[in-house]
Amino acid sequence: MSAYAIEPWHDFFVAQAGAGAALAGLVFVAISINLQRLLAVRAVQGRAVEALTLLVSLLIVGLLTLIPGQGETLLGIELTAFGVMLTAMMIAAAAGAENTGGATRYQYLSRLIMGQCSTLPIVAAGISLLAGWGGGLYWLAVSAVFAIVAGMIGAWVLLVEILR
Repeated sequence: MSAYAIEPWHDFFVAQAGAGAALAGLVFVAISINLQRLLAVRAVQGRAVEALTLLVSLLIVGLLTLIPGQGETLLGIELTAFGVMLTAMMIAAAAGAENTGGATRYQYLSRLIMGQCSTLPIVAAGISLLAGWGGGLYWLAVSAVFAIVAGMIGAWVLLVEILR
């Protein structure tokens, strides 16, 4: 079944790694353009970290899956470990946003939910590969969609909303 075989997903992960690198570059440019404003508005700094982290995670997951010769078990371990680490980072970033006092409760919860919808599927994919059931690599497609949406919302905030 293609959900548990790495090879049929090759083109998807090449595209994911390329998209992640390009979009992370966009966020990096947005941070550079508005660096003074970003440093002055503490509540937005976490948004920059979140957007950049989620988009770089697309690149990292894409690269992990493209390592030649590794089996599904090793990839499952890598994805589970990376997903857990990434989930913890996103929770910490969202908690930092709540502590700054600059974000509304809605903004805090939406960032937390989008972050978790981007990272928890990576953990699910890793566990699913190890177990041999439960969706396999399809979870990474879910993660990629949420990471791109969350990253683009973050980029919009960093490029446009920060100037309001």
